[in-house]
Amino acid sequence: MPRRKRLLLVAGAVALVVAIARPSPPRADFELLMHRVGDTAPQQVHAAVDLGVLAISVLVTWSGGIAH
Repeated sequence: MPRRKRLLLVAGAVALVVAIARPSPPRADFELLMHRVGDTAPQQVHAAVDLGVLAISVLVTWSGGIAH
């Protein structure tokens, strides 16, 4: 097998292993729960940002009585 074909085969195998074995992208998760347990309709705000390298998810929940 010519050297160039062997080099391409090895490079392709390495690229395949890297694509399969790479770690999952980092995920950040922050939750702030301030609603009462008996509250059947807590108010909440949920936001998520995913930049490919960094992902942030924020969930803020509160009871209507606490907000007043």
